[in-house]
Amino acid sequence: MDGLDVIIVGAGANGLACAIVLARAGLRVHVLEDRPVVGGGCRTEFPFASAPRLAAATGTHRLGFVPKELLRRLELSLPVKPRDPCTFVPGAAPGEYLLAGPGHVAFREAVSRSAQAGPADAAALAAMHAELDEILADLKPAWIAGPLDIEATSDRFVRASHRDAFVALCRGSIGAYVDRFGVKSDLVKAAVASDALASTFGGWSSPGTGATLLVRHAAQSLEGGGDSIPEGGMGAIVRMLADTALFVGATIATGKGATSIVVEGNTAVGVMLADGEILRATTVISSADPARLRAMIGDARLPPEYQRRVDGFARPGSVAKVNLALSELPRFTALPGDEGQHRATIHLVPGAGHDAIARLEATFADAAAGRLPLSPPLELVLPTATEASLRDAEGRHHASIVVPWAPYDLAGTTWAAEEERWLKGVLAVVDSFAPGTSALVVDAFTLSPKKLESHFGVTRGHVHHVDDSLIFGDRMAYTTPIGGLYACGAGCSPAGGVFALAGHNAAERVLADMELGLERTEVGFKL
Repeated sequence: MDGLDVIIVGAGANGLACAIVLARAGLRVHVLEDRPVVGGGCRTEFPFASAPRLAAATGTHRLGFVPKELLRRLELSLPVKPRDPCTFVPGAAPGEYLLAGPGHVAFREAVSRSAQAGPADAAALAAMHAELDEILADLKPAWIAGPLDIEATSDRFVRASHRDAFVALCRGSIGAYVDRFGVKSDLVKAAVASDALASTFGGWSSPGTGATLLVRHAAQSLEGGGDSIPEGGMGAIVRMLADTALFVGATIATGKGATSIVVEGNTAVGVMLADGEILRATTVISSADPARLRAMIGDARLPPEYQRRVDGFARPGSVAKVNLALSELPRFTALPGDEGQHRATIHLVPGAGHDAIARLEATFADAAAGRLPLSPPLELVLPTATEASLRDAEGRHHASIVVPWAPYDLAGTTWAAEEERWLKGVLAVVDSFAPGTSALVVDAFTLSPKKLESHFGVTRGHVHHVDDSLIFGDRMAYTTPIGGLYACGAGCSPAGGVFALAGHNAAERVLADMELGLERTEVGFKL
C-alpha cells in the first residue's frame, strides 16, 4: 500500500476517533488492528461455552465521560439511552439501599430519602457537587487542549477561588475530599468510593484517587452522558466509529498487527507487520499502551528520561474482570422487588451502611501487599436487563463484574493456582447481597490482569493503559521523542475513563504540526 499519509496502530475507540479527524482533513489514513475485530477493550464477544449465543461486554462495560464538544467535533451522535435508574448500592438488610436516577440531583434526592443517610448528607453532597460542577465548567476547554500538568491546568483554566481545591483533589485522596464536606453516611461513602475507585490501584486514602472522582462526576452529569447505556452493547459504539471512519475515507485492516515502528534517522517512516511486510507513511500514530509503544520503538532509540516516564506508569495491579452467564437475574435482599435496580450500575461494597470504608482500606492494603483480596468491592452491570436483544434464545443474562485491586503478581502463589478460589470469593460477595446468585451461574469467563493482558493486548492488563489516578499532563503525551511518531491511546492525556478524547486530541496535534511544517516549507520556497 503506497502513498499513505498516516498509519494508525490499533482500532480501539481512540484510534478510530483519530482516524475520523484525519481522514476528514483529507489525509490518506490506514488503521491496523492485530485482532480479528475492531474495538480494543470495548467490544462485544461470545465467550461462554455453555451459552455460546449470549453476548458479553468482556472488557469495558460502561461508556464513561463523553464530552459534548467531542461529539460535536467528530460530528457523531452516539446510539445511547439514559441509564435510569443509574446507581444502585444495596446493603445486606431489607430496605438498606440507595437507588438513584441519572444525574447528581437524583442521587442527592435518593440520599435524602435513605434511612441510612438523610438530608444532612444530601446537603453535604450538594456542597461538594456544586464545587465539582464549577471546576468542571472551568475545565471544558481543558479536555480538548494540549496536555498541561495539573498545576498549569489549574492556573490556565480554573477560577482563582477553586485552584487550590482542584490541585488538592487531583493530587489527594477521595477520602480527604469527601470528608472535607462532612459526608457522614457509610453507605454514601461506599457509593462514592466504589464508583470512583473501580479502575485505579488506590484506596479511599490513597494520593491521586481524587482525580478519579472528578472524572466520574463528569461522567455522571447529564451533560457528560449521564453514564448512558449503549444500544446494542459496547461493541456497537466502536462499530459505529469504524463505519464512520470508513465513510470519511479511512481504511481499516483487521488481523494485521504492527510489531515495530520503522525509524530512519530519528523519524518514523512506517511500521513492520508480523509477517515482515513494511508499510510506509509520513506519520505514524500508536493507540497502544505506553509500554507496548516503547517496545515497538526499541529502547536504543529512546532517551532515558522517556523510558523512566514509561516505567513510572506501572502499578502493582489493576482490575480483574468476571463475565457470568446467568439463568435469570439475581434478587437482592435489600430490594427484592423490581424497582429497576437491575438496569443500574450496581455497587456491591462489603459492609455498605456499616463499616464499608474500614473494610475497603483493609482490602486495598491486602492487594497492595500482593495478597489476593477475597472480599473485594464489585461493580456489576447487567446489560441484558436493559436490552432483551442481547440475551440468547433461552433468555439467559450476562453479568459483567469489574473487580478492582487485582495484583498483577501474587505474593507466594500464582493466578493459575488461585483463580478458582478467587472466583468463589467474588461470587460469595454477590451472594451476600443477592443470595442464591451462585446457583444461577451457567458459565463464567474470568480475566485476571495477566489474562486481560493477553486477551486485549494491554500491558499488565490495564484497560485504560495507565492508572486512572493520573490525569492531564501526568499521563502520556501525544508526541514522542521520535519525529513523525505520535501516541493517541487511552493512556494519553487528559484522563482515564474518557471516551475517545485522546484520539481526537492527538489528531488535532498532528494536523497542527503538519500545518506548521507546511508554513515553514512555503516560507522556504519564498526565500
